[in-house]
Amino acid sequence: MNDIKQNIESDAFWVRTLFTVGFFLVYGLLDVVIIFLMLVQWGFTLVTGQVNPALNQFSAGLALYIAQIVKYVTGNSELKPFPFTDWPTPKSDMPTEQ
Repeated sequence: MNDIKQNIESDAFWVRTLFTVGFFLVYGLLDVVIIFLMLVQWGFTLVTGQVNPALNQFSAGLALYIAQIVKYVTGNSELKPFPFTDWPTPKSDMPTEQ
């Protein structure tokens, strides 16, 4: 019971809670971004017959960013995602075409 009282009185606990809620909200907004990216990539593929490499690269970074958010809000990482760290960049050997 004493541990709970210490946690409730801890500034670090409340700061972490604030960041967790904030990143959870960002995670929810990213659904709209993903739908937009999907539609743009679909349209580009429809017109050109291939994916847009720049959009594909951004989407790969976004996927890594989402993974960082999930790790942070679930307590698997103490590293705060972007903008507190650099934007994640996919490895150069990641395929950009299917």
